Amino acid sequence: MAGASRRAFLKAASAIPIGATAKFSTTEALAADATDHESFVRLSLVLTGLAESEPPAAVEQSNAAGVLVKLYEIYYDRLQSAYPVEFRELLGAWRAVENAADPEAALSQRLTVVGAGAERLRVAARQIVKIWYLSTIDDPRVPLDPKRKGKNSGQVGGDLGQYAHSAIWSLIGAPVPGYSNFPHGYWVERPAPQLTRAVPLDELKKRQSSDLSTLMEIPDG
Repeated sequence: MAGASRRAFLKAASAIPIGATAKFSTTEALAADATDHESFVRLSLVLTGLAESEPPAAVEQSNAAGVLVKLYEIYYDRLQSAYPVEFRELLGAWRAVENAADPEAALSQRLTVVGAGAERLRVAARQIVKIWYLSTIDDPRVPLDPKRKGKNSGQVGGDLGQYAHSAIWSLIGAPVPGYSNFPHGYWVERPAPQLTRAVPLDELKKRQSSDLSTLMEIPDG
């Protein structure tokens, strides 16, 4: 899991000065330093299953004050502001196991037990997966729907820049809707997958012939 190469990637991609802090929009927000942000990015990789180079964590965008900040800081802020209790508990749970021999298994064990505490962890985990893949999160003002396995029917998006950096577009090999120079109607053609990992030829043919209309399943809250 998080070996020397991953740590080296995070340090290079993050480029966060030691002791640096992020400013949040709520007084309840957890003060974040470089270690918090690195843990958040590592947790994101584990939950999403994305490779180190796939989430655009180090992309810079301007915040409300016009200051350039990295996307992982923006996402950290959004999650902490929308789900302060759940996000803080999940990050704490991850920090407690991230240096274990098998941190993924240790985290999975905490996420799958029965109880209100584990449910809060699952809610936060769902938001992390959604924000990286789709740039959206569940609306914290909308109650969880027990008929939909605890999923939330409300959605809150970031700005258009975050939408354009959603990981889903590069993974399915599709241009970002609304950000393309292709002619009108290009979306009726099935996108060709852009594979970032070495794949055997027979598997590649299988993927190319498969129906790409399958929807991604986001973990239940």
